[in-house]
Amino acid sequence: MRQSLFFTLMKFKNFYVFALLLFPLLFSATTIPFEYIDGKIIINVDIKNKKHNFIFDTGALTIISSKLKGSLNEKKSNLVFNAIDANNAKSKMDLFSTSDLKLADLKFKNINFSFADISWMDSRACKKISGIFGANMMNDKVWRIDFKTKTIIISDKVIESSAQSVSISFSEENFTHVPTINVNIRKQNFNVFFDTGAGSGFTLDPRSYQLVKDNNFLIFEGLLSQSLSSISKGERKLDVMEVEVDNKVLDNQIVDTSSDSRNLVGTRFMENFLIDLDFVNKKVILNPTDKTPEYNSFGIAFSPVENHLVIVNKLKIPELSELNVADKIIKVNNIDVSKINAEIFCEVKKIIDNTQVIVIQIESKKEFKLEKKNILQYLN
Repeated sequence: MRQSLFFTLMKFKNFYVFALLLFPLLFSATTIPFEYIDGKIIINVDIKNKKHNFIFDTGALTIISSKLKGSLNEKKSNLVFNAIDANNAKSKMDLFSTSDLKLADLKFKNINFSFADISWMDSRACKKISGIFGANMMNDKVWRIDFKTKTIIISDKVIESSAQSVSISFSEENFTHVPTINVNIRKQNFNVFFDTGAGSGFTLDPRSYQLVKDNNFLIFEGLLSQSLSSISKGERKLDVMEVEVDNKVLDNQIVDTSSDSRNLVGTRFMENFLIDLDFVNKKVILNPTDKTPEYNSFGIAFSPVENHLVIVNKLKIPELSELNVADKIIKVNNIDVSKINAEIFCEVKKIIDNTQVIVIQIESKKEFKLEKKNILQYLN
């Protein structure tokens, strides 16, 4: 009898140990795909069984297109949200709450959000954008962003990390839950927003940039960015600088500045890592990959302006000296773009995104052959 009881206890003990070992493999996780367009992470959010494209944005409160007003069983709050966009423009927004948002099998209750006109995002992404999936929807979960597989794994705890991984504590804004991390750039200490809604590397405001600048940098001129409440124009300086976080040197990273920028780090930096956004333990974990910083560009950017395809941004280098901001493009690879519409623009955008060499013709009939290059080479 004693021997039988002993073996029974041993079997139970062995099962208990096995269960403990197995438990980490059984934690709840949801995997969703995303599209990566112009530095923006775009995910599908379900609203009453209809899929809508949302931008995954840790730098913002949740925003929903005003066109969906009245379709979310929303409740208006007495609070007003004072918003500051990526260009430092301020605006006041009415707050609402809803429980009608769903991401795969995850349901969200009583989510605070604001309505806004975000129709301008559609033409930039060449798809209808219905909202911004903000940091306040990410609270109490771990979000693993894999730029290689273009997936996000949502779980209750960090999946795994290596000895080479860098763990960075972050603080949160009280209401929005937007995370801020601490970094050293050229030995100067800065707090920066960890912003998946920004397509840049590290961006510094002009005052901060003065502390780290040198005499070797690139300059872009023209349209710099567009946000909810503002359009930013002017010059943007770009450089590479040594960055250190948590006493670990990340080598040279892309750093830029413009007249109305604020301190943040965006997806051009993040895409070089497997990112864990741990909103449970308030940490960002950078898991290493084989990618290194690069900035591939033709040196110019186009946009539709009053039915014309116009150069809206240009890198100031000798090779592009005969092209100017506001020049009208009439052909791209023999495609007539003299009268542009959304369909033609998206066709051209697809070519630009997937081609290494393009030939453009401007209104003066002059042709230019442009090659997509890693423009960081001009800093050497």
